[in-house]
Amino acid sequence: MFAYDGDGGINVRAAVLNGPGDLQVLDKPLPEPGAVDVLVRVEYCGICGSDLHAYKSGMFPFGLTIGHEYAGVIEAVGSAVKGWAPGQRITGTASLACRACPSCRGGRDNICEAMNVIGVTREGAMAEYLLTPAASLLAVPASMPLEFAALVEPLSVALHGVDLAAAAPGDTAVIIGGGTLGLCTLAELKRLGLKAVYMVELNEARAAVAAAMGADAVLNPERENVDNRLSALTGGAGADLVFECVGLPDTIRDAANMARQGGSVVVLGICEVPVELFFLGLVTREIQLRTSYGSTAREFKRALDLLASKEIDLRTIVTRIVSLEQVMEQGFTPLLEQGSTEIKILVKC
Repeated sequence: MFAYDGDGGINVRAAVLNGPGDLQVLDKPLPEPGAVDVLVRVEYCGICGSDLHAYKSGMFPFGLTIGHEYAGVIEAVGSAVKGWAPGQRITGTASLACRACPSCRGGRDNICEAMNVIGVTREGAMAEYLLTPAASLLAVPASMPLEFAALVEPLSVALHGVDLAAAAPGDTAVIIGGGTLGLCTLAELKRLGLKAVYMVELNEARAAVAAAMGADAVLNPERENVDNRLSALTGGAGADLVFECVGLPDTIRDAANMARQGGSVVVLGICEVPVELFFLGLVTREIQLRTSYGSTAREFKRALDLLASKEIDLRTIVTRIVSLEQVMEQGFTPLLEQGSTEIKILVKC
């Protein structure tokens, strides 16, 4: 519902990061579409791990509306927009690439040299309305609930990491971290038919979800020696592939140690502090260490198709849906609690 300001303008509600530990739902002016833009009425927006990092550290610009995992309905279109109309159900990429730089021309639009990111460098989707370029949109099939369309973005990020690892059916993989990103990675690896996929997770609730989603074993560092257990599971070799989905120095170091001779480590977690690694061990074992950031437009489309076709089912990772007005108390606060059982919380905007 629109609210009018004292000058007759229209205001809408938005979740605004004002600094470290300061998230408020405030009024902001209703954006107006430019020629190539669409105005989206946001139905659902996911709370991402990077949003939590930003809340704790203030790594996003202050005063910004956050949120980049979204699905909604087109409210209005710009004068030059073709192929889109009000009423269409959509989701869209968070990364708005220039499509002209060397990275974009080479198919690596996830690392565009002039990248703009919804909810990170420009106004985000955790609001009643979002303004975004029409070129960033994909149509959501009528058979697909919009709350699950809000999961396309995190799944696409997992797909990118798996693509970088070149995972194949004969591989053995370890995933460190059973949050949204780790569970999305698990879903894709199981779909690909890997020989075995193991999850490392402390939280019992998340471990149970990982087991239900097909993890061949869930290793708990508080109850067992993970290195010894993994050695037993892999015949002493270690894993072919290791996916780090936490973003902490300790877990990044652990990932490097879990890979077999000649194995691959892909770091998907966001880490804001320096990480010390024993590089001699990496070099002498010829470990392939890669970082993974975001996803390409191709991977985003593939993620939508996988969810729409139900080849991947992520319903079990959605643990709560909260209102926009309660995003702090019922969204961020539970996710930030030590030992939280929440995984993906969606905001009903």
